[in-house]
Amino acid sequence: MMRIARFGVCTLALSLWLPAMAQAVNSSAPAMPPPDQVVEQTAQEILTQVNNNRVEYTRDPEKLYAMVGKVLLPHFDFDYASRLVLALHWRTATPAQRKAFEDAFYRFLVNSYANGLLHGNYSTRNLKVDPWRGSAEDTRAMVRTQVLRPNAPPLQVDYAMVRTSQGWKAFDVSIEGVSYVLNYRNQFGPEIDQKGLDALIARLKADAAKPPAKAGGS
Repeated sequence: MMRIARFGVCTLALSLWLPAMAQAVNSSAPAMPPPDQVVEQTAQEILTQVNNNRVEYTRDPEKLYAMVGKVLLPHFDFDYASRLVLALHWRTATPAQRKAFEDAFYRFLVNSYANGLLHGNYSTRNLKVDPWRGSAEDTRAMVRTQVLRPNAPPLQVDYAMVRTSQGWKAFDVSIEGVSYVLNYRNQFGPEIDQKGLDALIARLKADAAKPPAKAGGS
């Protein structure tokens, strides 16, 4: 399990996966926005929504979850991420179990990170995005950013992204070199070995259903 100290940073990380505005490549087809542009523009979008609607989202967290889910799902490859997280257990899972895990894992992440984002104090000024040096032919990209903190060194947050026909999609985030995919793989693997995949799915659903903690609470 990621330490709570890193949890708020992950919320900011997940908040960056929203659609960027397309630019024209030529007179007949729009360009695919480069991955660093996706990160930078989408950060401004979601952080503005959270900061402008903090009172409403605090009063009704389901609206917050719906907003995050709406903007996150089309731009995050949960299918690929789920395969990487389950690793060998993906091969032995039934199609129904795979779908159930994706749904439960998605809800678990969205709710957890949305709550952390809501109770954090993030703004677009916290984020510094390094220019991406790739080419139009690349199919993978690593977007490197820093989360700036007062009276503390910046945190390195890197986004692993894959190019798809729908645009660049994120599938992993590394906080100070710690991959969330590997983190959850290491956490879930022993749990599946001991209790089974269905038990993990049930646990994720139960965790996602818990009411959000109050700001400043334990």
